[in-house]
Amino acid sequence: MTCPTPVQFSCVSCDASGEIVAAGTTDTFQVCTWNMQTGRLLELLSGHEGPISSLVFTEGMLVSCSWDKTARVWDTFERKGTTDTLALSSDCTAVVASPDNSQIAVATLNSEITFYNLKLGVTVGSIEGRNDLWAGRSKDDLISADSQKRNRCFTSLSYSADGSVILAGGRSKYICIYNVEQTVLIKRFEVSRNLSYDAMLQFLRSDNMTDQGPLDLLETGEHEHGAEIALPGVSKGDFSKRRVAPQISVHSVQFCPTGQSWCAATTEGLLIFSLDNTLTFDPVDLDTDITPRTMRAALTSESFLRALVIALRLNTSELVVEVMEQVPEEQIHYVIDALPLHHVTSLLKFLVDQLSTSRHIHFYILWLSSILTTHGPALKKSSSQIMSTLNGIISALTAQTRTLSSLCDSNQYFLDVILTLGKVQTSQKLSEETMDVF
Repeated sequence: MTCPTPVQFSCVSCDASGEIVAAGTTDTFQVCTWNMQTGRLLELLSGHEGPISSLVFTEGMLVSCSWDKTARVWDTFERKGTTDTLALSSDCTAVVASPDNSQIAVATLNSEITFYNLKLGVTVGSIEGRNDLWAGRSKDDLISADSQKRNRCFTSLSYSADGSVILAGGRSKYICIYNVEQTVLIKRFEVSRNLSYDAMLQFLRSDNMTDQGPLDLLETGEHEHGAEIALPGVSKGDFSKRRVAPQISVHSVQFCPTGQSWCAATTEGLLIFSLDNTLTFDPVDLDTDITPRTMRAALTSESFLRALVIALRLNTSELVVEVMEQVPEEQIHYVIDALPLHHVTSLLKFLVDQLSTSRHIHFYILWLSSILTTHGPALKKSSSQIMSTLNGIISALTAQTRTLSSLCDSNQYFLDVILTLGKVQTSQKLSEETMDVF
């Protein structure tokens, strides 16, 4: 997909059907649209007077936002050009559409989030987020941290699955969640407290200020050129050394389709927040070939031991259960016999959950019996370290025994009633047949 002239693209978006893809430019201030199947350029949309910062498709319409303080709505399917122009209070940094496509949210450079109803073309609410975006003071700043708030803004937005809340992140160490209808802050999450990043403190120490400037920005080497010689054969020092600390920021945020979790790409790394307490990812001894794909490939080739070891190293409950339930019953003893002891203790922890919640109780008892039979003496030596796991197994088995005992007793009584009724009905039929004979 190319343009008639060389341009620099700044953003891209694809419609829900996957037929049209659009990209905004920074030099020609145009929006280019292509056909996804053929790769043919469909149209060049002109009208903006500044670089295009964000694009989003909604109900067959394309919304583009620019640094010219406007947002334009384009009819890309019927090619009618601009259908509406929305005036913004400042330069736009991000735009996103609600799940039901009834409204859009636009983030601007003055830390505001404005909600527009596309059908009516009116503003339905706005959020002033300047006070929610915490601002720190950089080492070379000459103004206070409060004055730095005007440089903070949201650069990424994401609606929840039901459209009731919106997630916002940007040039700050905080990620904010707002209620869309009431336009109020629900909660604010701190991305990092790492003081090695710049602008993490609100107040700087005055004793670090010298006549030459802040002490943190001065070279501390004793060489005549003022730089420490760190490499052999050079006289100017190591110029590859980082002299400017990066500032913490949030590059992108996204809600999960279920609405139970969301993630953020930040300077600190990829962060995942979830309401599900069981959602944990704590891998052990990861390598390039330790992936769910290699695990499933091992299952396909019936290498059950390798698949189980990979799942245990990934330390994910769903993957461990997937492997265990595909191992045939006659192969369980051989897999446990070859499994290393440190993986056996990890497997016992997963068995505790499955014995409490799974319907395949007999199947997991076979796993437990094989583990205790094969590795019983070794586990006995380290029983103090796995005592909590063993107590969990005992509690799970006791609970299942009580449940099954009461269920079996009730089933036994029901069977007795059914057998008794069958005998009564049989005797009644015999007596009726006897009366008919006479």
